[in-house]
Amino acid sequence: MSNSLNIISANNLRSGLNVYFTQNEGQNEGEARWESDSSLATAYSEDQLAAAFERAKQDMENNIVVDCVTVPVDDDHNPITVREKIRAAGPSVKYGK
Repeated sequence: MSNSLNIISANNLRSGLNVYFTQNEGQNEGEARWESDSSLATAYSEDQLAAAFERAKQDMENNIVVDCVTVPVDDDHNPITVREKIRAAGPSVKYGK
């Protein structure tokens, strides 16, 4: 791995499902969004991560998501840890309707 890359993950407050912070380069703060597909998440270098995490925390304060965490990823933006690989794959048990 050449750089230390991270994405930001949380849980959607309404559905409880895992979501990933997505922000296109040059977007203003109001245009950030959360996606259920981890491959769509914006990957941040160490020097970009703090500002992005602060923006993601605003959505926690606005009751859009809960439990924002940083997730280390490889160069292809795949989660490195076993826990996050499982979370990215979605629920392991079907539930609901």
